[in-house]
Amino acid sequence: MLKATEEEIEEVREYFEWQAPDLEVTFMQKVYSEAVVNTRHDVWDIHTNKDRWWVITGGTNLYSQEQFPNMDLALTFHIGLILRMPRTEEQQESDLHILPFGPVFQKMEEAGTAVTQAKSVTDYQAIGVRCREALLELIGVAQDAAVWTDEPPQRANFRAWVEIICNQLLPSDTNKERRGVLKTALESAWTFSNWLTHSKSATWNDADMSHSLIQHSIGMATSMILRVLRGVPEECPNCGSPHLGPEQGENAALPGVLWERPRCADCGWTGRPVPILDRENGQPIITREGEESDEHGMLAVPLRTIRKPGDPLIEPLKKIGTGPPEPVVYFAYGSNMSTARLRERMPSCKPLGTATLPGHALRFHKRSTDKSGKCNAFASDNDNSVIGVLFSFDPAERAELDQAEGVGSGYEHAMVTVVNDKGRRRKVLTYLATPDYIDDSLKPYGWYKDFVLAGAREHGLPPEYIAEYIQSVEAVEDPNKTRDKKQRATLGGSGW
Repeated sequence: MLKATEEEIEEVREYFEWQAPDLEVTFMQKVYSEAVVNTRHDVWDIHTNKDRWWVITGGTNLYSQEQFPNMDLALTFHIGLILRMPRTEEQQESDLHILPFGPVFQKMEEAGTAVTQAKSVTDYQAIGVRCREALLELIGVAQDAAVWTDEPPQRANFRAWVEIICNQLLPSDTNKERRGVLKTALESAWTFSNWLTHSKSATWNDADMSHSLIQHSIGMATSMILRVLRGVPEECPNCGSPHLGPEQGENAALPGVLWERPRCADCGWTGRPVPILDRENGQPIITREGEESDEHGMLAVPLRTIRKPGDPLIEPLKKIGTGPPEPVVYFAYGSNMSTARLRERMPSCKPLGTATLPGHALRFHKRSTDKSGKCNAFASDNDNSVIGVLFSFDPAERAELDQAEGVGSGYEHAMVTVVNDKGRRRKVLTYLATPDYIDDSLKPYGWYKDFVLAGAREHGLPPEYIAEYIQSVEAVEDPNKTRDKKQRATLGGSGW
């Protein structure tokens, strides 16, 4: 048995429960680790209430020990699979971003595009939300790229992470002014984008200013973080020149891996190289020839069974699915907490217990087609959490729920990590409001608020949470009496 951190254990457990939600983990341990082509593969032995599995990281996948009784066989198969796994054009293009901050610049670019199209207060507020998301993405990527502290705060606690990262990037009193500039830039961008998100007097100039602030602060922060990650000194240690640029190349001992090191333009000094990309001459490691066929396909989902001699023949699939399995657990935090209401949309749903979504706050500010406010789990940087209910469901009913929720017209799918009532993390499906449908001036209709209250009480949410985040919310009467009567009839039939 090898030592493993609590974070490693929870990450592997979360992955397994996501991929095999029908099984319950009873025991798990890390048993082996091996690095191949600059990638670390850890092997975990997972015991469940029904059987045993291997989970192997480095392109994480799981394998049945019934099909792979030998660990070395499973690892060999896994490494070969990962090396041959095809990459989409989109994935290949994303490798060319400023690693690893591509998603940050993408969100910043989206905010800039929104500025050029904004025409109303609602549009300007939505730009504030986009700017907040870009800043949260920045600290998220920074957390994944390096270890900054032994006692990390919540992932979305922006101000705490700014303090930690700036202190690590620019330590000691000699960097006091530099540190102050970076902190001030980031905190000003954060404060202003938060203000813009809720301001009812916002103007186009405010939206443009918010975008300019994140451009300035994110540009400074990423530049400094990349210099630290890639070992770039402030000046050449040989001649003192500040003219240092990146030099990229390969190492004959490890072909196919792109390395980068700082090089002085004045004296030619070079620093320590670091690997930044597993590519060969800008091309994928594996090249393929031949036409696509539906008679075979590359494995891109967990291998949970292998055909054995004597088993019936398997007909070739006409539509080969790729990516993760369809989610079968849904996190409801608004009116869908009411089992009666949710069963109108997903008859197969069964409550599994309560769960908490950290780093989010419950708001009734999603603009509905009926002009009222509906629930949203709004990302925040404080200690807020949204408490809701987990439901299992038949994936075949997913389309009906999407339609009822208005996916593409105010809500979007999201795979989020919640903590269930047993203290375990798991990745589940939920729906979050899109920025352009958020309006803090909205209020819910009385019948909608009553559904949320009924669901919260039905599943035993904490009374203090109900009082603060649901009961205290002001509701308005639905002007459509027919709709009001129909919804209250459903509510009355639930027994709450």
